[in-house]
Amino acid sequence: MMSDIFQTEDWTTVDVEKQAAVAAPRERPRAEGPTVALACVATALAMVMFTLPMSTLVTLASTLGASVMGRTWMLSAASIGLGAGLLVSGALADRLGRRTVFVIGAAVQALFLFAGAGLPSPALFTIARIGQGLGAAALVATSLGLIAQVTAPGHRRTRATGLWGASLGVGILIGPLLSALLEPATGWRSPYLLVGLLSVGLIVFFRALPANPASPVAAGGRIDYVGAAALIAGPSALLAGLVLGRTGWLQPTVLAFLAAGVLIVAGFVFHERRTEFPLVDIRLFTNWQFVTVTVAAFTAGFGVISLTSYTPTLVEQGLHGSSLAGAVPLVIWSGLSVLVSLVARHLRGRVTPETQLAAGLIIIGAGLATLAPLHDNATLLRLAPGFAIAGLGTGLLNAALGAQAVATVPAHHASMGSGVNNTARYLGSGLGVAVVTSTVNPLSPQALLHSWAVPVTICAAISVVAGAAIPVYARISRGGGEPA
Repeated sequence: MMSDIFQTEDWTTVDVEKQAAVAAPRERPRAEGPTVALACVATALAMVMFTLPMSTLVTLASTLGASVMGRTWMLSAASIGLGAGLLVSGALADRLGRRTVFVIGAAVQALFLFAGAGLPSPALFTIARIGQGLGAAALVATSLGLIAQVTAPGHRRTRATGLWGASLGVGILIGPLLSALLEPATGWRSPYLLVGLLSVGLIVFFRALPANPASPVAAGGRIDYVGAAALIAGPSALLAGLVLGRTGWLQPTVLAFLAAGVLIVAGFVFHERRTEFPLVDIRLFTNWQFVTVTVAAFTAGFGVISLTSYTPTLVEQGLHGSSLAGAVPLVIWSGLSVLVSLVARHLRGRVTPETQLAAGLIIIGAGLATLAPLHDNATLLRLAPGFAIAGLGTGLLNAALGAQAVATVPAHHASMGSGVNNTARYLGSGLGVAVVTSTVNPLSPQALLHSWAVPVTICAAISVVAGAAIPVYARISRGGGEPA
Protein backbone atom coordinates (compact mmCIF):
# COMPACT_ATOMS: atom_id res chain seq x y z
CA MET A 1 0.00 0.00 0.00
CA MET A 2 1.27 3.47 -0.84
CA SER A 3 2.63 5.49 2.08
CA ASP A 4 0.31 8.25 3.20
CA ILE A 5 2.65 11.05 2.18
CA PHE A 6 -0.04 13.66 1.96
CA GLN A 7 -1.90 12.57 5.07
CA THR A 8 -5.37 14.18 4.98
CA GLU A 9 -4.85 17.28 2.84
CA ASP A 10 -6.71 17.76 -0.43
CA TRP A 11 -3.82 18.46 -2.82
CA THR A 12 -6.08 19.62 -5.61
CA THR A 13 -6.84 22.82 -3.72
CA VAL A 14 -4.24 23.27 -0.97
CA ASP A 15 -1.69 26.10 -1.24
CA VAL A 16 1.35 24.27 0.11
CA GLU A 17 3.49 27.37 0.52
CA LYS A 18 0.86 29.17 2.61
CA GLN A 19 0.42 26.17 4.86
CA ALA A 20 4.17 25.84 5.41
CA ALA A 21 4.49 29.54 6.17
CA VAL A 22 2.28 29.16 9.24
CA ALA A 23 4.77 26.87 10.95
CA ALA A 24 7.94 28.35 9.42
CA PRO A 25 10.62 29.47 11.89
CA ARG A 26 11.23 33.19 12.14
CA GLU A 27 14.98 32.96 12.60
CA ARG A 28 17.25 32.90 9.59
CA PRO A 29 19.11 29.58 9.24
CA ARG A 30 22.84 29.98 9.70
CA ALA A 31 23.69 28.52 6.26
CA GLU A 32 20.94 30.25 4.28
CA GLY A 33 23.00 32.84 2.40
CA PRO A 34 25.96 30.60 1.44
CA THR A 35 23.67 27.70 0.53
CA VAL A 36 21.45 29.82 -1.74
CA ALA A 37 24.54 31.33 -3.40
CA LEU A 38 26.17 27.96 -4.05
CA ALA A 39 22.88 26.45 -5.25
CA CYS A 40 22.57 29.25 -7.81
CA VAL A 41 26.20 28.87 -8.90
CA ALA A 42 25.75 25.12 -9.31
CA THR A 43 22.62 25.62 -11.43
CA ALA A 44 24.39 28.21 -13.57
CA LEU A 45 27.35 25.87 -14.05
CA ALA A 46 25.00 23.06 -15.11
CA MET A 47 23.54 25.39 -17.75
CA VAL A 48 27.05 26.39 -18.87
CA MET A 49 27.77 22.70 -19.43
CA PHE A 50 24.48 22.26 -21.29
CA THR A 51 25.13 25.14 -23.71
CA LEU A 52 28.86 24.65 -24.36
CA PRO A 53 28.47 23.04 -27.82
CA MET A 54 25.80 25.43 -29.10
CA SER A 55 28.04 28.19 -30.44
CA THR A 56 30.78 25.87 -31.73
CA LEU A 57 28.76 22.91 -32.99
CA VAL A 58 29.73 23.41 -36.63
CA THR A 59 33.46 23.59 -35.82
CA LEU A 60 33.24 20.78 -33.25
CA ALA A 61 31.38 18.48 -35.65
CA SER A 62 33.89 19.20 -38.41
CA THR A 63 36.84 18.53 -36.10
CA LEU A 64 35.41 15.23 -34.88
CA GLY A 65 34.10 14.21 -38.31
CA ALA A 66 30.44 14.07 -37.29
CA SER A 67 27.62 13.55 -39.78
CA VAL A 68 24.41 15.58 -39.78
CA MET A 69 22.84 12.95 -37.49
CA GLY A 70 26.00 13.00 -35.38
CA ARG A 71 25.56 16.74 -34.87
CA THR A 72 21.99 16.18 -33.72
CA TRP A 73 23.17 13.58 -31.20
CA MET A 74 25.95 15.84 -29.95
CA LEU A 75 23.47 18.70 -29.48
CA SER A 76 20.80 16.55 -27.84
CA ALA A 77 22.90 14.21 -25.68
CA ALA A 78 23.00 16.43 -22.59
CA SER A 79 19.20 16.77 -22.79
CA ILE A 80 18.95 12.98 -22.67
CA GLY A 81 21.11 12.88 -19.54
CA LEU A 82 19.17 15.69 -17.92
CA GLY A 83 15.80 14.22 -18.87
CA ALA A 84 16.78 10.80 -17.55
CA GLY A 85 18.44 12.01 -14.34
CA LEU A 86 16.48 14.97 -13.03
CA LEU A 87 13.48 13.21 -11.57
CA VAL A 88 15.33 10.22 -10.16
CA SER A 89 18.08 12.37 -8.62
CA GLY A 90 15.48 14.68 -7.08
CA ALA A 91 13.55 11.76 -5.62
CA LEU A 92 16.73 10.10 -4.32
CA ALA A 93 17.88 13.40 -2.79
CA ASP A 94 14.71 13.44 -0.69
CA ARG A 95 15.58 9.91 0.47
CA LEU A 96 19.38 9.93 0.82
CA GLY A 97 19.95 13.61 1.62
CA ARG A 98 20.39 16.57 -0.69
CA ARG A 99 24.01 17.21 0.29
CA THR A 100 24.97 13.66 -0.68
CA VAL A 101 23.28 13.74 -4.09
CA PHE A 102 24.61 17.26 -4.78
CA VAL A 103 28.20 16.13 -4.24
CA ILE A 104 27.68 13.01 -6.36
CA GLY A 105 26.20 15.14 -9.16
CA ALA A 106 29.13 17.57 -9.16
CA ALA A 107 31.58 14.65 -9.22
CA VAL A 108 29.79 12.91 -12.11
CA GLN A 109 29.58 16.13 -14.12
CA ALA A 110 33.31 16.79 -13.60
CA LEU A 111 34.28 13.20 -14.46
CA PHE A 112 32.41 13.17 -17.77
CA LEU A 113 33.57 16.68 -18.69
CA PHE A 114 37.16 15.53 -18.34
CA ALA A 115 36.38 12.31 -20.21
CA GLY A 116 34.55 14.14 -23.01
CA ALA A 117 37.50 16.44 -23.58
CA GLY A 118 39.72 13.41 -24.21
CA LEU A 119 37.40 11.42 -26.50
CA PRO A 120 38.05 12.30 -30.15
CA SER A 121 35.00 10.72 -31.81
CA PRO A 122 31.38 11.84 -32.16
CA ALA A 123 29.99 8.65 -30.57
CA LEU A 124 32.23 8.77 -27.49
CA PHE A 125 31.73 12.53 -27.12
CA THR A 126 27.97 11.96 -27.23
CA ILE A 127 28.19 9.31 -24.50
CA ALA A 128 30.22 11.72 -22.37
CA ARG A 129 27.62 14.43 -22.90
CA ILE A 130 24.89 12.09 -21.63
CA GLY A 131 27.02 11.51 -18.51
CA GLN A 132 27.49 15.26 -18.09
CA GLY A 133 23.73 15.67 -18.28
CA LEU A 134 23.21 13.05 -15.56
CA GLY A 135 25.59 14.90 -13.24
CA ALA A 136 24.00 18.25 -14.03
CA ALA A 137 20.57 16.75 -13.32
CA ALA A 138 21.58 16.02 -9.73
CA LEU A 139 22.92 19.55 -9.32
CA VAL A 140 19.81 21.27 -10.67
CA ALA A 141 17.30 19.10 -8.77
CA THR A 142 19.11 19.28 -5.43
CA SER A 143 19.94 22.99 -5.75
CA LEU A 144 16.30 24.03 -5.73
CA GLY A 145 15.60 21.49 -2.98
CA LEU A 146 18.41 22.94 -0.86
CA ILE A 147 17.00 26.44 -1.34
CA ALA A 148 13.60 25.23 -0.14
CA GLN A 149 15.32 23.55 2.81
CA VAL A 150 17.12 26.63 4.14
CA THR A 151 14.60 29.39 3.33
CA ALA A 152 11.30 30.06 5.02
CA PRO A 153 8.20 30.29 2.77
CA GLY A 154 7.35 33.85 1.87
CA HIS A 155 9.63 36.73 0.95
CA ARG A 156 12.92 34.92 1.59
CA ARG A 157 12.02 31.92 -0.53
CA THR A 158 10.58 34.11 -3.28
CA ARG A 159 13.81 36.10 -3.36
CA ALA A 160 15.94 32.94 -3.37
CA THR A 161 13.95 31.14 -6.08
CA GLY A 162 14.04 34.34 -8.15
CA LEU A 163 17.83 34.26 -7.93
CA TRP A 164 17.72 30.58 -8.89
CA GLY A 165 15.60 31.42 -11.95
CA ALA A 166 18.09 34.13 -12.91
CA SER A 167 20.95 31.64 -12.55
CA LEU A 168 19.45 29.57 -15.38
CA GLY A 169 19.84 32.56 -17.67
CA VAL A 170 23.33 33.32 -16.36
CA GLY A 171 24.50 29.83 -17.29
CA ILE A 172 22.94 30.01 -20.75
CA LEU A 173 24.56 33.43 -21.19
CA ILE A 174 28.06 32.24 -20.23
CA GLY A 175 28.17 28.82 -21.92
CA PRO A 176 28.04 29.80 -25.61
CA LEU A 177 30.29 32.82 -25.02
CA LEU A 178 32.85 30.71 -23.18
CA SER A 179 33.07 28.22 -26.04
CA ALA A 180 33.11 30.88 -28.74
CA LEU A 181 35.91 32.82 -27.02
CA LEU A 182 38.12 29.92 -25.89
CA GLU A 183 37.79 27.52 -28.82
CA PRO A 184 39.68 29.60 -31.44
CA ALA A 185 42.54 30.35 -29.04
CA THR A 186 42.95 27.15 -27.02
CA GLY A 187 40.99 24.46 -28.88
CA TRP A 188 37.57 22.91 -28.36
CA ARG A 189 38.63 20.91 -25.29
CA SER A 190 39.52 23.85 -23.06
CA PRO A 191 35.95 25.00 -22.18
CA TYR A 192 35.05 21.47 -21.09
CA LEU A 193 38.18 21.12 -18.96
CA LEU A 194 37.53 24.50 -17.34
CA VAL A 195 33.93 23.66 -16.44
CA GLY A 196 35.14 20.31 -15.13
CA LEU A 197 37.55 22.06 -12.77
CA LEU A 198 34.81 24.42 -11.62
CA SER A 199 32.60 21.39 -10.92
CA VAL A 200 35.30 20.00 -8.64
CA GLY A 201 35.40 23.42 -6.97
CA LEU A 202 31.68 23.08 -6.20
CA ILE A 203 32.42 20.02 -4.09
CA VAL A 204 35.19 21.78 -2.19
CA PHE A 205 33.09 24.85 -1.39
CA PHE A 206 29.96 22.86 -0.63
CA ARG A 207 31.74 20.70 1.93
CA ALA A 208 33.04 23.88 3.59
CA LEU A 209 29.53 25.29 4.09
CA PRO A 210 28.15 25.59 7.63
CA ALA A 211 25.79 22.76 8.52
CA ASN A 212 22.32 23.18 7.03
CA PRO A 213 19.11 22.52 8.95
CA ALA A 214 18.11 18.88 8.84
CA SER A 215 16.49 17.95 5.57
CA PRO A 216 12.83 16.86 5.81
CA VAL A 217 12.72 13.15 4.98
CA ALA A 218 10.25 11.72 2.51
CA ALA A 219 7.90 9.09 3.85
CA GLY A 220 9.29 5.59 3.52
CA GLY A 221 12.87 4.64 4.24
CA ARG A 222 13.47 2.24 1.38
CA ILE A 223 14.69 3.20 -2.09
CA ASP A 224 12.52 2.05 -4.98
CA TYR A 225 15.25 0.72 -7.26
CA VAL A 226 12.78 -0.61 -9.81
CA GLY A 227 11.18 2.82 -10.06
CA ALA A 228 14.59 4.50 -10.28
CA ALA A 229 15.63 2.23 -13.16
CA ALA A 230 12.37 2.94 -14.98
CA LEU A 231 12.77 6.69 -14.43
CA ILE A 232 16.15 6.56 -16.15
CA ALA A 233 15.24 4.12 -18.92
CA GLY A 234 11.86 5.57 -19.91
CA PRO A 235 12.84 9.20 -20.61
CA SER A 236 16.14 8.03 -22.16
CA ALA A 237 14.30 5.82 -24.64
CA LEU A 238 11.80 8.58 -25.47
CA LEU A 239 14.53 11.16 -26.05
CA ALA A 240 16.63 8.72 -28.09
CA GLY A 241 13.61 8.07 -30.29
CA LEU A 242 13.05 11.79 -30.72
CA VAL A 243 16.67 12.33 -31.75
CA LEU A 244 16.60 9.42 -34.20
CA GLY A 245 13.32 10.73 -35.61
CA ARG A 246 15.47 13.06 -37.74
CA THR A 247 16.05 10.06 -40.07
CA GLY A 248 12.33 9.40 -40.45
CA TRP A 249 9.56 8.94 -37.91
CA LEU A 250 8.44 5.60 -39.35
CA GLN A 251 11.86 3.94 -39.17
CA PRO A 252 11.70 0.69 -37.12
CA THR A 253 14.44 1.85 -34.71
CA VAL A 254 12.66 5.14 -34.05
CA LEU A 255 9.34 3.43 -33.43
CA ALA A 256 11.02 0.86 -31.17
CA PHE A 257 12.64 3.53 -28.98
CA LEU A 258 9.44 5.57 -28.74
CA ALA A 259 7.30 2.53 -27.98
CA ALA A 260 9.79 1.32 -25.36
CA GLY A 261 9.81 4.75 -23.73
CA VAL A 262 6.02 4.94 -23.56
CA LEU A 263 5.73 1.38 -22.20
CA ILE A 264 8.41 1.95 -19.54
CA VAL A 265 6.83 5.22 -18.39
CA ALA A 266 3.40 3.55 -18.27
CA GLY A 267 4.92 0.68 -16.30
CA PHE A 268 6.53 3.17 -13.93
CA VAL A 269 3.18 4.83 -13.23
CA PHE A 270 1.55 1.44 -12.65
CA HIS A 271 4.40 0.40 -10.32
CA GLU A 272 4.42 3.68 -8.35
CA ARG A 273 0.69 3.45 -7.67
CA ARG A 274 1.19 0.08 -5.98
CA THR A 275 4.57 0.16 -4.29
CA GLU A 276 4.80 0.86 -0.57
CA PHE A 277 7.66 3.35 -0.96
CA PRO A 278 7.16 5.25 -4.24
CA LEU A 279 9.81 7.60 -5.60
CA VAL A 280 7.06 9.81 -7.03
CA ASP A 281 3.58 10.03 -5.57
CA ILE A 282 1.33 10.02 -8.63
CA ARG A 283 -1.31 11.92 -6.65
CA LEU A 284 0.78 15.05 -7.17
CA PHE A 285 -0.74 15.21 -10.63
CA THR A 286 -4.17 15.75 -9.11
CA ASN A 287 -2.91 19.14 -7.87
CA TRP A 288 -3.80 21.56 -10.64
CA GLN A 289 -1.08 24.01 -9.57
CA PHE A 290 1.53 21.27 -9.90
CA VAL A 291 0.18 20.32 -13.34
CA THR A 292 0.22 23.96 -14.46
CA VAL A 293 3.85 24.59 -13.57
CA THR A 294 4.88 21.26 -15.13
CA VAL A 295 3.14 22.09 -18.41
CA ALA A 296 4.74 25.55 -18.43
CA ALA A 297 8.21 24.03 -18.00
CA PHE A 298 7.59 21.51 -20.80
CA THR A 299 6.38 24.27 -23.12
CA ALA A 300 9.44 26.42 -22.41
CA GLY A 301 11.68 23.48 -23.30
CA PHE A 302 9.78 22.71 -26.48
CA GLY A 303 9.55 26.31 -27.63
CA VAL A 304 12.29 28.75 -26.80
CA ILE A 305 15.00 26.37 -25.54
CA SER A 306 14.88 24.05 -28.55
CA LEU A 307 14.84 26.95 -31.02
CA THR A 308 17.74 28.75 -29.36
CA SER A 309 19.69 25.48 -29.32
CA TYR A 310 19.71 25.48 -33.12
CA THR A 311 20.12 29.23 -33.63
CA PRO A 312 23.97 29.31 -33.56
CA THR A 313 23.97 26.75 -36.39
CA LEU A 314 21.51 28.94 -38.29
CA VAL A 315 23.79 31.96 -37.86
CA GLU A 316 26.97 30.11 -38.89
CA GLN A 317 25.55 28.18 -41.85
CA GLY A 318 22.69 30.38 -43.01
CA LEU A 319 23.99 33.88 -42.21
CA HIS A 320 27.70 33.02 -42.69
CA GLY A 321 28.57 34.27 -39.21
CA SER A 322 31.38 33.20 -36.89
CA SER A 323 30.95 31.03 -33.81
CA LEU A 324 31.07 34.20 -31.71
CA ALA A 325 28.32 35.74 -33.86
CA GLY A 326 26.30 32.55 -33.35
CA ALA A 327 26.36 33.16 -29.60
CA VAL A 328 24.96 36.70 -29.89
CA PRO A 329 21.22 35.76 -30.06
CA LEU A 330 21.68 33.51 -27.03
CA VAL A 331 23.43 36.31 -25.15
CA ILE A 332 20.58 38.73 -25.93
CA TRP A 333 17.94 36.19 -24.91
CA SER A 334 19.60 34.91 -21.75
CA GLY A 335 20.94 38.30 -20.66
CA LEU A 336 17.49 39.87 -20.69
CA SER A 337 16.00 36.79 -19.01
CA VAL A 338 18.42 37.26 -16.10
CA LEU A 339 17.47 40.91 -15.62
CA VAL A 340 13.74 40.22 -15.84
CA SER A 341 13.99 37.24 -13.43
CA LEU A 342 15.58 39.48 -10.82
CA VAL A 343 12.82 42.06 -11.19
CA ALA A 344 9.91 39.63 -11.63
CA ARG A 345 10.44 37.94 -8.26
CA HIS A 346 8.87 41.07 -6.73
CA LEU A 347 5.61 40.20 -8.51
CA ARG A 348 5.00 37.33 -6.10
CA GLY A 349 1.80 38.10 -4.22
CA ARG A 350 0.75 40.82 -6.69
CA VAL A 351 -0.20 38.50 -9.54
CA THR A 352 -1.16 34.85 -9.38
CA PRO A 353 1.56 32.34 -10.36
CA GLU A 354 -0.50 31.01 -13.24
CA THR A 355 -0.90 34.54 -14.60
CA GLN A 356 2.86 35.03 -14.52
CA LEU A 357 3.48 31.66 -16.20
CA ALA A 358 0.90 32.42 -18.88
CA ALA A 359 2.25 35.91 -19.56
CA GLY A 360 5.80 34.56 -19.84
CA LEU A 361 4.80 31.92 -22.40
CA ILE A 362 2.71 34.32 -24.49
CA ILE A 363 5.52 36.88 -24.59
CA ILE A 364 7.96 34.13 -25.57
CA GLY A 365 5.64 33.06 -28.37
CA ALA A 366 5.30 36.63 -29.61
CA GLY A 367 9.09 37.02 -29.71
CA LEU A 368 9.63 33.74 -31.53
CA ALA A 369 6.97 34.63 -34.09
CA THR A 370 9.06 37.59 -35.27
CA LEU A 371 12.07 35.39 -36.14
CA ALA A 372 10.69 34.34 -39.54
CA PRO A 373 10.66 34.55 -42.46
CA LEU A 374 14.37 35.00 -43.22
CA HIS A 375 15.44 36.11 -46.68
CA ASP A 376 18.74 35.47 -48.47
CA ASN A 377 20.13 38.87 -47.45
CA ALA A 378 19.13 38.55 -43.78
CA THR A 379 21.64 39.63 -41.15
CA LEU A 380 22.20 38.89 -37.48
CA LEU A 381 20.42 42.12 -36.61
CA ARG A 382 17.22 40.62 -38.01
CA LEU A 383 17.13 38.12 -35.12
CA ALA A 384 17.85 40.55 -32.28
CA PRO A 385 14.33 41.94 -31.57
CA GLY A 386 12.72 38.51 -31.47
CA PHE A 387 15.26 37.09 -29.05
CA ALA A 388 15.02 40.22 -26.90
CA ILE A 389 11.23 39.79 -26.59
CA ALA A 390 11.66 36.05 -25.92
CA GLY A 391 14.20 36.92 -23.22
CA LEU A 392 11.66 39.14 -21.46
CA GLY A 393 9.14 36.31 -21.43
CA THR A 394 11.70 33.72 -20.34
CA GLY A 395 12.75 35.84 -17.36
CA LEU A 396 9.15 36.25 -16.29
CA LEU A 397 8.60 32.51 -16.65
CA ASN A 398 11.78 31.41 -14.86
CA ALA A 399 11.02 33.60 -11.85
CA ALA A 400 7.73 31.73 -11.36
CA LEU A 401 8.89 28.22 -12.29
CA GLY A 402 11.40 27.85 -9.47
CA ALA A 403 9.03 29.14 -6.80
CA GLN A 404 6.08 27.04 -7.95
CA ALA A 405 8.14 23.86 -8.38
CA VAL A 406 8.73 23.74 -4.62
CA ALA A 407 5.55 25.55 -3.50
CA THR A 408 3.26 22.89 -4.98
CA VAL A 409 4.81 19.90 -3.16
CA PRO A 410 5.34 19.08 0.53
CA ALA A 411 8.65 20.21 2.07
CA HIS A 412 10.04 16.68 2.17
CA HIS A 413 9.51 16.39 -1.60
CA ALA A 414 11.13 19.70 -2.63
CA SER A 415 13.95 18.07 -4.62
CA MET A 416 11.51 15.73 -6.32
CA GLY A 417 9.29 18.70 -7.21
CA SER A 418 12.31 20.37 -8.76
CA GLY A 419 13.14 17.13 -10.55
CA VAL A 420 9.68 16.81 -12.09
CA ASN A 421 9.66 20.42 -13.23
CA ASN A 422 13.08 20.31 -14.83
CA THR A 423 12.46 16.87 -16.34
CA ALA A 424 9.45 18.37 -18.09
CA ARG A 425 11.65 21.20 -19.37
CA TYR A 426 14.24 18.87 -20.92
CA LEU A 427 11.76 16.36 -22.26
CA GLY A 428 10.16 19.33 -23.97
CA SER A 429 13.57 20.45 -25.19
CA GLY A 430 14.31 16.98 -26.57
CA LEU A 431 11.01 16.91 -28.45
CA GLY A 432 11.49 20.48 -29.65
CA VAL A 433 15.02 19.87 -30.93
CA ALA A 434 13.73 16.83 -32.83
CA VAL A 435 11.01 18.98 -34.41
CA VAL A 436 13.44 21.77 -35.28
CA THR A 437 16.07 19.50 -36.82
CA SER A 438 13.37 17.56 -38.69
CA THR A 439 11.82 20.63 -40.30
CA VAL A 440 14.86 22.69 -41.31
CA ASN A 441 16.77 21.97 -44.52
CA PRO A 442 20.53 22.35 -43.96
CA LEU A 443 21.59 21.36 -47.49
CA SER A 444 22.41 24.98 -48.42
CA PRO A 445 22.35 28.39 -46.71
CA GLN A 446 19.35 29.45 -48.79
CA ALA A 447 17.45 26.27 -48.02
CA LEU A 448 18.17 26.66 -44.31
CA LEU A 449 16.94 30.26 -44.24
CA HIS A 450 13.81 29.49 -46.22
CA SER A 451 12.89 26.44 -44.08
CA TRP A 452 13.49 28.28 -40.79
CA ALA A 453 9.91 29.59 -40.76
CA VAL A 454 8.50 26.10 -40.16
CA PRO A 455 10.06 25.35 -36.73
CA VAL A 456 9.64 29.00 -35.71
CA THR A 457 5.91 28.86 -36.41
CA ILE A 458 5.52 25.57 -34.53
CA CYS A 459 7.48 26.72 -31.46
CA ALA A 460 5.75 30.10 -31.34
CA ALA A 461 2.28 28.58 -31.69
CA ILE A 462 2.87 25.99 -28.96
CA SER A 463 4.07 28.73 -26.59
CA VAL A 464 1.09 31.01 -27.21
CA VAL A 465 -1.50 28.21 -27.05
CA ALA A 466 -0.10 26.86 -23.77
CA GLY A 467 0.10 30.37 -22.32
CA ALA A 468 -3.51 31.07 -23.22
CA ALA A 469 -4.70 27.70 -21.88
CA ILE A 470 -3.09 27.97 -18.43
CA PRO A 471 -5.43 30.66 -16.99
CA VAL A 472 -8.45 28.85 -18.42
CA TYR A 473 -7.37 25.57 -16.85
CA ALA A 474 -6.63 27.34 -13.55
CA ARG A 475 -10.06 29.01 -13.51
CA ILE A 476 -11.85 25.73 -14.24
CA SER A 477 -9.79 23.89 -11.61
CA ARG A 478 -10.47 26.53 -8.97
CA GLY A 479 -14.16 26.54 -9.74
CA GLY A 480 -14.48 22.78 -9.63
CA GLY A 481 -12.00 22.04 -6.87
CA GLU A 482 -13.47 23.77 -3.84
CA PRO A 483 -13.92 21.54 -0.83
CA ALA A 484 -17.44 20.34 -0.24
